[in-house]
Amino acid sequence: MRPVYLFCRNHGAILCQHSSIYGRYPPPASAGLTCIHRGDPRKTTFQVAERPANARNESSFFWSCMNRLTHWAIPISVAALCVTVSARDAYAQSANTLFNRGRAAEARDDVEGAYNDYAKAFQKKPTDEKFKISYERLRLDAAAAHVKQGERLRDQGDNTGALTEFLRALEIDASNELASQDIRVTREKIDGEANAPVPETAMPPGERKALLDLGGVPILKPLSNEPLTVHATQDSKVVYQTIAKTAGINVLFDPDYHSSNITVDLQNVSLLDALRILSIQTGTFWRPITANTIFVAQNTRGKRTELDEQAVQTFYLTNIAQQNDLNDIQTALRNVFTVAKLYSVPSQNAIIMRGTPDELLLAGKLINDLDKARAEVVVDIAVLEVSRERMRTIGIQLPQTASINFQQSNADTTATTTTTTTSTSSLTLNSLAHLNSTNFAVSIGAAAVNLLMNDTDTHILQNPRLRATDGQEATANIGERLPVATGSYQAGVATAVTSSLVNTQFQYLDIGVNIDMKPTVHYDRDVSMKLKIEVSSTNGTEDLGGINEPIITQRKTEQTIRLREGEATILSGLLQHQKSKSASGTPGLGELPLLKYLFSSVTTDDTDDEIVFLLVPHIVRAADITPLNLRQVDTGTSGDIQLRHMGANLSDDDIAGDVPPLPGVKGVVPSNASDSSIARPRPQIPDSTNPAMMTGSIPGQVATAGPSGQPQNGFTSNPAVQGSAGAATAAMAALASGQVGAAAAGGPPPALTLVPSNATQSIGNTFQEQVMLAGGTDVYSVPLQVKYDQTKLQLTNVDVGDMLGRDGQAVALVHRDDGAGNVVISTSRPPGVAGITGAGTVCTLTFQAKAVGDAAISINHPVVRDSKQQPMAATGSAGVVHIK
Repeated sequence: MRPVYLFCRNHGAILCQHSSIYGRYPPPASAGLTCIHRGDPRKTTFQVAERPANARNESSFFWSCMNRLTHWAIPISVAALCVTVSARDAYAQSANTLFNRGRAAEARDDVEGAYNDYAKAFQKKPTDEKFKISYERLRLDAAAAHVKQGERLRDQGDNTGALTEFLRALEIDASNELASQDIRVTREKIDGEANAPVPETAMPPGERKALLDLGGVPILKPLSNEPLTVHATQDSKVVYQTIAKTAGINVLFDPDYHSSNITVDLQNVSLLDALRILSIQTGTFWRPITANTIFVAQNTRGKRTELDEQAVQTFYLTNIAQQNDLNDIQTALRNVFTVAKLYSVPSQNAIIMRGTPDELLLAGKLINDLDKARAEVVVDIAVLEVSRERMRTIGIQLPQTASINFQQSNADTTATTTTTTTSTSSLTLNSLAHLNSTNFAVSIGAAAVNLLMNDTDTHILQNPRLRATDGQEATANIGERLPVATGSYQAGVATAVTSSLVNTQFQYLDIGVNIDMKPTVHYDRDVSMKLKIEVSSTNGTEDLGGINEPIITQRKTEQTIRLREGEATILSGLLQHQKSKSASGTPGLGELPLLKYLFSSVTTDDTDDEIVFLLVPHIVRAADITPLNLRQVDTGTSGDIQLRHMGANLSDDDIAGDVPPLPGVKGVVPSNASDSSIARPRPQIPDSTNPAMMTGSIPGQVATAGPSGQPQNGFTSNPAVQGSAGAATAAMAALASGQVGAAAAGGPPPALTLVPSNATQSIGNTFQEQVMLAGGTDVYSVPLQVKYDQTKLQLTNVDVGDMLGRDGQAVALVHRDDGAGNVVISTSRPPGVAGITGAGTVCTLTFQAKAVGDAAISINHPVVRDSKQQPMAATGSAGVVHIK
């Protein structure tokens, strides 16, 4: 059996003694066999070989075959090396590509894209300062961009999207306090936890009960904000009583108050505004005694001091950083409230105040305006210094000096003494005749060939960051403290015990980066800064009086500047360029244009030095100024503080944003109005058994009928007080509940009709429709509802008719426009008088035609009440107006 070898022509591999052909000779055909080299399944062609006869052994034949593989080894090795180098270059190139892509995104103001690219580049090569600087610089900008986008979404009502932006901003920059605040506020909005109660501190049950038993200031019950119309000429007490009784409020008068006749003519005012106007007109003031009773007195200083309620309240301040903050707020309150008593408790950051309820409420508003967390700003300061020096020395330095020295050629004479021996050389006149070349020595300077280039490139970046509070000074010293001698003194004359020594005094200088800053954050997000930036370093020493004093290089800028948030600016800069050229060589030959480098050496030195101070402010906590803080508040006259409450008249636009509750105002109600925080419902339905609460009429007002059927009066065409929307509401409720009595015995029910019931008008004409009552018996009040087509008609006026006032009594008329063409009207006689029997005009409606078509007018839900306040069923009617 002879060994057989297979040689793969594709891979250059040798398969010795293949199992499929081992021991077989001659070998089978090699085509179509599978090469197992490197697991390659390709079909290949093998060369079948056996050991030649001249081979000494199998080993020599094997290595002779291996020599045929050497032409594959070098290409494979080179290819592997190239793959390794290209992989490393591709890795570095990917970081550079990301960096360049980030620069392009930054150029087109794509802050988010630039930050992402810079971040990826920095992650690939965290040791590269270029990538790190760009990543850190864009980090704050990207976070600020997300905060602004979140605020924009929150203003649009998208709280979920705003929360996502704020979380992204905090993920980018964990130190962004503004994003943290916005996250907290937005989450409170989403979860509805903006007014989460603070857990109370545990206290003994007896003490807690005693505190709860302490009563507060009397609170007037909620009042309606329905608009009233009042026209009257009566005694001021009667007007007070009439307006108050429309809301079910009792009125008490001070015994010293003297009333007089007044004329009141008011249109569409609320009940509180009517009382306020009446108090100004009569020179009086009022304050609540109970929930449904007010006390009226003359508005004098003595009566104010005697009757004004006093209350005590403690205000806790939450944003006091230092004692001056508490003192500033206390000083502001003392200047506003000259009479109230104020006391500060610094250990608790609290202010105790005693004053009227209006003063306490106003103080709470002012404290809420002033007790704000100070804004904070982070300032990025970059000190960039670039220095480059290029020095080149080229040329041949020939010997610059040559000297000839004389030397003696014969023997020296020596003189010897007992102590020393000296040798002397001298030249005699006889020696001059025998001088030759050996008596002269020539000294020639050295020659040099200079071919030198130095290129020094220095980049220095100092990028400190400093966070400061609005109005507070901040200092940063980064570097070392260097002792510098400032003086010396001698202790005195030396004695046997003490010696005369010199004492040197030193002071320490801050060497490095020193920053002093005092920022001011404005409400428009501008930042004003008083800055002092100093960059210093040592540059050798100098001997001054035996003491080596350091030489200090200093770069300093000091200024006050105002910037927008995120605005980068150059505070100062210096560009210095220095160029020098020197030549040293043989005169004349060293100045030839082409041969100067052979006979001289030329040195060229170019130095460029540039330093720039950059500054970028970033607001991380803004001043929490809400629209409520900026609103004006009516505080009354200069003598007395009286707050005017708008209550339910406030719209969402009046108070915008997320406004925290005023500190400590819960439960405090002013002396002349109800608490503005209490929702004011619609007027309550008065008790039908109490006639005084069912009407708002003023007794004694005369309303006579003129030729046209309209009431005549010296000052107004409607001598009534429109003050009770509750009377009409009560009538509607009574009718709905079935509490309507029968009509007069043996007669038909009262009927209300429109006169005329069918009319024709032109566009733009003003016409009247009279509401007539027929079949009335002991009629005291008539509440009803009128519905009309508001697309074609416009109700311009409602006047009282002549029926209820035909005996000379004043008639009160109240109407409320509920919109959509619905008007509730109620007419009533004065309390305590008998009713009217018969027929007549209850009220007159004045319309204006505004569109072509048929406009329907109907009387709905009519109710007729007698003098005993018993309702009687009545019938309504409908009419139509043809408009051309």
